Amino acid sequence: MACPFCSLLCDDLSLSVTDNKIVVASNDCHRAKLGFELDPGRQYPQIEGQRVSQTAAIKAAVKLLRRGHRPLISGLGADIEGVRETIRLAELSKAIVDHGNSADFDIGMRVMQKKGWYMTTLAELRNRSDLVVIVGADIVGNYENFARRVLAPKQNLHLQKSKRRRVFYIGDIATAPKSTKACVIESIHCDSSRIAEIMAALRACISGRLLQAKCVAKTRMGEVEALGKAIKEADYPVFVWAPAHLPSVQADLTIQSIARIIDDLNRTQRAAGLALGGDNGGMSAANVCTWLTGYPLHVSFAGKTIDYDPVQYKTSALLEHKTIDTLVWIDSIGNTAAPATDPGVRRIVIGRASTEQGSIADVFIPVGVPGIDHAGTMIRTDSVVSIHLDRVRTSRAPSVRKIIRSIVEQW
Repeated sequence: MACPFCSLLCDDLSLSVTDNKIVVASNDCHRAKLGFELDPGRQYPQIEGQRVSQTAAIKAAVKLLRRGHRPLISGLGADIEGVRETIRLAELSKAIVDHGNSADFDIGMRVMQKKGWYMTTLAELRNRSDLVVIVGADIVGNYENFARRVLAPKQNLHLQKSKRRRVFYIGDIATAPKSTKACVIESIHCDSSRIAEIMAALRACISGRLLQAKCVAKTRMGEVEALGKAIKEADYPVFVWAPAHLPSVQADLTIQSIARIIDDLNRTQRAAGLALGGDNGGMSAANVCTWLTGYPLHVSFAGKTIDYDPVQYKTSALLEHKTIDTLVWIDSIGNTAAPATDPGVRRIVIGRASTEQGSIADVFIPVGVPGIDHAGTMIRTDSVVSIHLDRVRTSRAPSVRKIIRSIVEQW
């Protein structure tokens, strides 16, 4: 079975379902166990904390949206089908559309838009890369199955080659992955705020530029030079990072340095990057929004044409500057509470049935989880594969698509 609870979308989980209670039997991680085994609860649609019918809640949501002058639809923790329907609602209601975690997505997008980059996929890394450099990504606490499925798989196209694969980690010792029999990790430890310095020095080493310094970011230059030599001797080095795990002040510089190193390497050999991110439906939301509007989120339908502004139409900025009067928060996956808003902002929450958000929303409509309560499709972190999610238990909880479509039809 496939798991929707992080952007790896691991599709080899074994589940046991008894009396509608799910237990992850194998190939799990802490996010999968929490997501699948969470009690489904018995939440009902609510208006101002009072239980109502689903029809009444939908009518109330339509009424609030019609009254709104500048609505924001965010969160977007949904499958592809749910996001498609949400874009349709945004067009009708002249709303701004964003994802709750888009700030992390934006960091890489800025680098890509300015410079471009060479990227690879999970399968390509798994099957062909002979050296991997993990730059600050916490694959222990957030992407636990990355090592098992990608770095040290039991089967792939070139098994003997993957067994000789070298894996390096650059970053804080607190998030450094530990070596196992299947995967030996060579680490360059530094404070996470100084990863950009290591990457700049590494680029200089790879380019053949002489550095006079004996240390960089409290790391001996000999370690950096040894890594640079290993990268140049590799057939196919791949750099892996997670924008959300890099300190925000240094994230742009770090990713830009990685992109430039890869660019330099591709003049004489093959190299690529892989960004881990887009959790809680983020990668699906970004792709669907791009298909339908031409822009990766941060779009407004308020004018005669679609307006894209990744600064002005960012959820955090809109809330901070108090420039919206209605918030529609959608999260059927991550169990994330809607953010705090100004008291005058009307709140419509379309959330997982197990959440307790009815008391903090003007309208609350519970929905099911794709891959648990209903089937769906989501896009993986590398943005090239759509993973089908099967329904695994009997549930009356509707999908995000069904609720949003009902709102659209009531319009």
